[in-house]
Amino acid sequence: MSKVASANERMAATFDTDRLMHELGQFRRFHVMNYFLLALTVFAAALYAINYVFLAADVPYRCVVPECEAFNSTEYSPPWLDAALPAGGRERRCSRRSPLDPQQSCDGATFAEELQECDRWLYASNDTIVAEFNLGCQEWKRTLVGTIHNIGMLVSLPIFGYISDRWGRKRALILSCTLVGAIGSLKAFSISYEMYVIIEFLETLAGASAFPAAYILTIELLGQDKRVLTTAFLGIVLVIGGLSFAMLAKTFSYWRTFILVVYPPSLLFLSYIYLLPESIRWLLSKGYKEEAVAIIMKAAKMNSVTLSDETMKQLIEEKQRPVEQKKEDPEQQGLWMQVLRSPIIMMRLAICSWWWITCTFVFYGLAINSVSLAGDKYTNYMLVVSVEVIAVVTNALVLDRVGRKRTLLVAYTVCGLSCMAITFVPKSLPWLVTVLYLVGKIAITQAFSGIYMYTSELFPTHARHSLLGFCSMVGRIGSIVAPQMPLLAIYVEWLPSVLFGAAALVAGGLMLTTPETLNTRLPDTIKEAEQIASRKIRPAPPTDDIQMNDSRL
Repeated sequence: MSKVASANERMAATFDTDRLMHELGQFRRFHVMNYFLLALTVFAAALYAINYVFLAADVPYRCVVPECEAFNSTEYSPPWLDAALPAGGRERRCSRRSPLDPQQSCDGATFAEELQECDRWLYASNDTIVAEFNLGCQEWKRTLVGTIHNIGMLVSLPIFGYISDRWGRKRALILSCTLVGAIGSLKAFSISYEMYVIIEFLETLAGASAFPAAYILTIELLGQDKRVLTTAFLGIVLVIGGLSFAMLAKTFSYWRTFILVVYPPSLLFLSYIYLLPESIRWLLSKGYKEEAVAIIMKAAKMNSVTLSDETMKQLIEEKQRPVEQKKEDPEQQGLWMQVLRSPIIMMRLAICSWWWITCTFVFYGLAINSVSLAGDKYTNYMLVVSVEVIAVVTNALVLDRVGRKRTLLVAYTVCGLSCMAITFVPKSLPWLVTVLYLVGKIAITQAFSGIYMYTSELFPTHARHSLLGFCSMVGRIGSIVAPQMPLLAIYVEWLPSVLFGAAALVAGGLMLTTPETLNTRLPDTIKEAEQIASRKIRPAPPTDDIQMNDSRL
């Protein structure tokens, strides 16, 4: 192991961060205030996560038949329409017939059999960019918005992961939250499709890392026994945000209005510079002892707790690393060299990446397809989002009892089988398709929610956000492909469900190759992360010890 790793191990060994977190408490004033602040960022992230589902949604449109209607006509269903357009499907949108006698009124006229391509369209609604930028019969441009959005995520995650691990969780979170508000607001002033997709990319580049930063900052405030509750808490906030997104989209259906209502408030997150503390665990792992002690003493005062004599001794007697040493510390520069030298971490990184690809591919694929189900698209989306609560609550009940591995294995397997089964359901049973669809969505949500926590527990503190960001970045390959599934279904209707199911089953199989992290504390070094498999890593402080500390308050 490199000198960098050895230095980190010595530093981690000098301070038991998990014991400190337990002594400070878990749900007292300091923590509740910060949970609330972080929940607001997660709520905002849910409003932007897949906004293209509605902003770039398809709308009904048809060919304009210039021989039969004026250039500025707004009548969508004139009496002669069925005779002038093909029977249905894409041809009805993109082809038309001409009247045999242009001088005759089109009402009751005879139209030619041969079809010709449309050059103008009439839209039933101008609520989305499809009508605004005249994207009729260019379905690929509409779905490309979602792909561009997720390419922005792919680029964003490693950049902000580096910022988070190098300069702090707080800086990464504030930067991401405020930039998405500023850049996203510019979309409302787009004058062309090209301008819209460029801003879509920049917006996602800025804002995609808000949730990972908030998640890591939240779990680093806690001891190991509260990680599951933290994940459930943030999962429920995401559900609330998703429901709010659908209701706001329905209320402010015109896409420019929706953007101007939803995005500008994110600029208020700039106030978190003064309101939100940095991660104590991150500060200690980096050797910023003075800043960490200031936050610890403030938290202890707010929570009305008295720290143990052992903890106070460590806080008072240990000296902070010199500033010069911190500046010259090559820790971040040597991060990937440490990872490359560890076959265990490299294998873990590859497996985690596939889990993330599967989660984003299936999760976003099912969410995007939900607006295509029969019925009101807003109601369908809210239904699909609502069932995520079942997954979140299930995880809260079983992850700390059954364990991470078995829970996620079952989730991936159920999702895979449900998606595969959709292919074999006859069209005469649409209700069964909906049931299997929702079961698959619940299962993949359970996997997605659990994989955040499980991945963060497999990697060390000084590299946690970078490696989690790398897995999430690679995982965006799935979300980049997912928006194209509606296009694929036009040609092979059953293939998207089979692809969703196959990816989930492979992910479930890979779950058998990684260690269980139940009842282990977060590793601070690569060596500790490697030792999870052999159970040599120190467990979290015993409950009895924590109660004994509390008795001295």
